[in-house]
Amino acid sequence: MDVLAALQQRPSLNLFPIENRLSPRAAAALATDAVNRYPYSETPVAVYGDVAGLSDVYDYCVDLTKEFYGARHAFVQFLSGLHTMHTVLTAVTPRSGRVMVLAPEDGGHYATVTICESFGYRADYIPYDRKRLQIDHSALAARIAEQPVDVIYLDASTTLHFPDARALRAAAPDAIICLDASHLLGLLPAAPQTLVLDGGFDSISGSTHKTLPGPQKGLFVTNSDTVAEKVAARIPFTASSSHSATVGSLAITLEELLPHRVDYARQTIANARRLGEELARRGFDLPGEDFGYTDTHQVWVHPPEECSPHEWGRALTRADIRTTTVGLPSSGRSGLRLGSQELTRWGMKEADMAAVAELLARLLLRGDDTGRVAADVADLAREFPGVAYAGQPAPVTVT
Repeated sequence: MDVLAALQQRPSLNLFPIENRLSPRAAAALATDAVNRYPYSETPVAVYGDVAGLSDVYDYCVDLTKEFYGARHAFVQFLSGLHTMHTVLTAVTPRSGRVMVLAPEDGGHYATVTICESFGYRADYIPYDRKRLQIDHSALAARIAEQPVDVIYLDASTTLHFPDARALRAAAPDAIICLDASHLLGLLPAAPQTLVLDGGFDSISGSTHKTLPGPQKGLFVTNSDTVAEKVAARIPFTASSSHSATVGSLAITLEELLPHRVDYARQTIANARRLGEELARRGFDLPGEDFGYTDTHQVWVHPPEECSPHEWGRALTRADIRTTTVGLPSSGRSGLRLGSQELTRWGMKEADMAAVAELLARLLLRGDDTGRVAADVADLAREFPGVAYAGQPAPVTVT
């Protein structure tokens, strides 16, 4: 098998809500000598003597992260979203503590409850209104009044709305509230109701390769000195190596995106909304018409009752259209969970969503030949070979 050939980019249409395109500089960082090196560090009994200055790269990435999210503390040692989740939960949750998370059928991450229970925490579910497709803050407040909670770990993986940080704080004034924003990290600059670190979330964290177009990694920000101290104390026992090349790649991503972060986030959301409109216009069944189909990068599509969601997923894969089928809170069964973030990163705008929707309609609704659709997918992908929102780096103002 020619492994290098298999790893090369193939012309395809990427509607995964969990992937994005790295810039050339960020991708190049992953092939540097740093991929196998540790930064300089000292402990009471040891010195790790790096001579390349990798610690400066780490510090620079931390400063960029604080600038990007307006945070006082940031950590970038994590390898993934799940790695971050393990670290955060074990840092802030007391022994045998009570943690509230989103149920998987309400869009929560599949692994969170299992992780909580494996550490001996008592896990409970956040009340969720499946008609409005949002957290039920009144029911949450009532439940917490009956039984206090130590930590709310908001782990929405399938969501059409941004969480309301202040409403959550009002419902749980004494809890530590942690947002796992793996799906939303790149959109938070355009979501002032969510990017709230004083009077809202105690921490925001997540993976860096979804709406944030960085490498596969994790980051964490907080304005709480206490939470920062707890996470810093925990990291040495969860991250012996932070993979220095990915730290550099993340730094480049943040550096390039920083001056464009609001425009990129707004365009991603606008593209998702237009994609929802175009799909509905062609006859697909989508939830959320009353609020414009989505407020985030995600668009959900319900397959017909007679069609297996896996049939759609396999058909799209054969046509070189990357998608996911997952359980959708809006229907109680699996459906398409599409994302607009990589199309936006390619440079697509609202007008381009019609062509994307038409390809899906030809394949899934009208039964067009898979080969013909795949050929048109490749043609469309070749029209957008570059990376948008990766202009000149902006100066960092956080010290």
